[in-house]
Amino acid sequence: MPQSPVQQRLLTIMEALRQQIAQQRDGACRQPRFDVRLFRCKGTRLADYLQELEQNVALLSEPCTPARQQWLAQKVIDQIAALQRECQSQQLRVARERPHHDPRQQKREEYQGYETRLLAMLQQREQHLARAETLSVQQQLMREVGVLQERLARCRAALQKLELQAPFV
Repeated sequence: MPQSPVQQRLLTIMEALRQQIAQQRDGACRQPRFDVRLFRCKGTRLADYLQELEQNVALLSEPCTPARQQWLAQKVIDQIAALQRECQSQQLRVARERPHHDPRQQKREEYQGYETRLLAMLQQREQHLARAETLSVQQQLMREVGVLQERLARCRAALQKLELQAPFV
């Protein structure tokens, strides 16, 4: 059966994500990496979450109600975005494991990583808000955007405070 352009694009994204995760040093973490609303999986490796995502992608091709189909498609999009962000943050985890001569530089890199991830999460919530159809969903997303903006402001304040300290070597 021929695949639609959307299905082909999804398979391309999934393959790229699969390759990206395969290239990561996927050591186990002490606790789950994602919120339980995003992934049911309680695994601590990226491959565990990729497996759940692949199951959800497979469910997309099964017949179901349009509302369920839309909900599942949105969940798949959110899971892909979360895994992509986590793959990008792996570089920060590796950097944290390397010994730094200047602890402030290490802290600065950590805060910059937080800032990058918060900006991505904020952009994602704002996109969802633009597409939200019900008032309750809009209100929930507006609350989430507000919380993320507050976290981003605190992150940037911490970065500014760090910058005001003695200059980096």
